[in-house]
Amino acid sequence: MSARAAATIWRNGGARGLIRTTSAAIRMEAPLLLRGRRTAASVGAYYDLVTDISRRLYGDNFHFGYFPTGEETLPEAHDAHTDLVAELASLEAGSRVLDIGCGIGAPAMRIVRRYDCDVTGVNISREQVRQGRELIAEQGMSDRVRIERGDARKLPFESSSFDAIVCVEVAGDICVTAADKPTLIAEMFRVLKPGGGVGFSDLALSEVAPRADRRVLRGVFYDDGSNLVTDWPALFALRGFAVDEHHCILEQTMATWAHVRTLYAGDASELARCYGKSVARRTGAQIDRLPEILRRLATFPVLAARKPMTDAPRAGAVAVAREA
Repeated sequence: MSARAAATIWRNGGARGLIRTTSAAIRMEAPLLLRGRRTAASVGAYYDLVTDISRRLYGDNFHFGYFPTGEETLPEAHDAHTDLVAELASLEAGSRVLDIGCGIGAPAMRIVRRYDCDVTGVNISREQVRQGRELIAEQGMSDRVRIERGDARKLPFESSSFDAIVCVEVAGDICVTAADKPTLIAEMFRVLKPGGGVGFSDLALSEVAPRADRRVLRGVFYDDGSNLVTDWPALFALRGFAVDEHHCILEQTMATWAHVRTLYAGDASELARCYGKSVARRTGAQIDRLPEILRRLATFPVLAARKPMTDAPRAGAVAVAREA
């Protein structure tokens, strides 16, 4: 951590904030040094670390924007992504909805306002749970939106607890190994009521990125992309979900990076002010390279899946998904 970053953290959060941030940085980096890969706990620590600056730069959403017309602002595109996934989940008034990887609750609150339902979010990040509960209380929505700290690979809920599930661009963070992917989907299947729907989106790769590209991906996403090579529709079908709709929205998300680059641009940017000019310049250079990498290697599946009324794998399910 740079001296400038430490000073910024002290100024904004005092000694407690500096201790909390230093702890998160250690918990984030240690698995990379000791194991050479992320862990679920280190992903939680990463979001503990970046939530404050992300909120100042992007607002209260932590997913790519979805630009169906190309004319949307970044906040409008964030909301459009939430709306798309919620629509795919076939939400209805009065539904009990699970938001997997809920961030600080901004998508959940939007869903409640639009669909008049109740949402329970689950998030592994201590800091996002803390800030999310504060935000929800500020908005007067604590009776309709709740956030619990937990691991989505082992959801802390009874079977058949929810009418619907939304999972907005977070599965790649939850699933730090290939084995986690069917585990996550099996947990969705377990806690969903028969006939219930899932709305799902996530960035995926069609192949493992070359080494130079992996460095860029790690710098931007805290993940080199090796575990993102996934056929999500196949995995849903293999578990027994009926995949009713599936398409790729990669191109409709790409404008996100022009907006992000603008936020990082210049020595006077918020990122430079908080973390120093060198960090801002390095991050900006990585953002400049990212769109070409994603267009060459990435997909962005969104899908609507439905749990059948009988709990049994479907005959002739799609072959096992490609894994890194």
